[in-house]
Amino acid sequence: MVEIRPATLRDVSFIAANMRECDRDEIFCQVAPGTRPAEIAAFCIGRGQSWTAFLNGLPSGAFGFSEISDGVLNGWAFGRPGFERCIPSVTRFVFREVVPGWFEAGIRRIEVRTIENHESAHRWLEAAGAKRCCTLEDWGRGGERFYLYAWICRKVPDHVIQRWLSATPDSSSALTRTK
Repeated sequence: MVEIRPATLRDVSFIAANMRECDRDEIFCQVAPGTRPAEIAAFCIGRGQSWTAFLNGLPSGAFGFSEISDGVLNGWAFGRPGFERCIPSVTRFVFREVVPGWFEAGIRRIEVRTIENHESAHRWLEAAGAKRCCTLEDWGRGGERFYLYAWICRKVPDHVIQRWLSATPDSSSALTRTK
């Protein structure tokens, strides 16, 4: 059973201290050497909206969004081993509970940067309707290559949104999109 709750420093620090190798590779090449998990957690949850996914009562993944310019958000997520079992619930939560507020607030674009070898992230981003925009050469501290993915809100196909909304057990909240 997956439960989504607002993120706390304690829960996200626990996840950061025990994160999957693919997430560790992606995050630690972007921060100063010696950065502690609690510092990563504080940075992530202190900059915008953030949540924790609990799997069977244990904090398993953290995700969120922060504004990087007017109408543009940065998305992030990382988890412990097993977080992949939470991804469908996290995706439904975002499309059902978060996306409608973005349309109302005038959010135009959401960006995600992901390291080249994080294939599960790439698959999820594409399944959720994001498009790979470009390659970011030498993005990581050690020269790691990253990809920039983005959702252009007015261009997310209706079938992608409906796929995730209809997958919820209770899809009574409607998503209104401006064309």
